[in-house]
Amino acid sequence: MNWIRKTLFTLHLIVGIGALAGGYGCLADIYNPLGAPLTLLENSPFTSYFIPGLFLFGVIGLGNIVCSILVWRYSIVGMISSLALGLALSAWIVIQCVILQGIEALHIIFLVIGLVQTGLSLWKLIQSGDLAYLLGELIN
Repeated sequence: MNWIRKTLFTLHLIVGIGALAGGYGCLADIYNPLGAPLTLLENSPFTSYFIPGLFLFGVIGLGNIVCSILVWRYSIVGMISSLALGLALSAWIVIQCVILQGIEALHIIFLVIGLVQTGLSLWKLIQSGDLAYLLGELIN
């Protein structure tokens, strides 16, 4: 396994474990998870942390755990899932900053991680020729 896959495996595992913990915290106490007041959601369509917690736990958390396994075991499927989850993490952070109307250090860190996941997986797909093959299959 090359350094790109090792790096992606590690990043997806770390993000997955963190998102599972954060998502569980939101689901365990939907009105004041991990000390976050409900007033943070004033500019959002949510009245509690249930839906954001469910997304964080299910998509970001479980998705990154599954992705880490796919990156480890299956090159092309792992890279495609890594690309998708890198984009999902980046979008999640941007949307969160817009809703919360603020940026914290963790937002920047996780946005960078999402962009690194996206960039490395895209690079690996291009480098291996798999992206050209997949695009060719989509066109035909």
